[in-house]
Amino acid sequence: MLGVVIENLIEITLLANKMGVPREAFLAFMNNGVMGSMFTAYKTPALVNLDWTATFTPELLRKDLDLGLELGREWDVPMPVTAATREMVQMHIGKALSQSNSKDILAQDFARMAETMAELSGMKLTSENKNVGTGL
Repeated sequence: MLGVVIENLIEITLLANKMGVPREAFLAFMNNGVMGSMFTAYKTPALVNLDWTATFTPELLRKDLDLGLELGREWDVPMPVTAATREMVQMHIGKALSQSNSKDILAQDFARMAETMAELSGMKLTSENKNVGTGL
């Protein structure tokens, strides 16, 4: 669920951002509505200020997604959203591996997938340098 939630949060945040809405404003709207959660609030500073201090790495996220997909196959439960999310995580890891500083990138938080998604969207993210809380 962690992977699916962060992937969707990144997607909709980038869409709003590309349409001209600051990430901070969009995420404040999300966090103050019924779809906000402790997790969305917790990841808001990372997505607003591009702080990729690791809480969980993309490789660990991929491992967990692989374990979940394996269980789905074993128990005959289709998991198409999880499978699509796993491929996005793999795309982020593959892009990182093409960089000279790949070890540094992969040691950072999985939310850095936002930069990969932004690039795929024709965007270059910069920090909004806003003081936003984590909700914790």
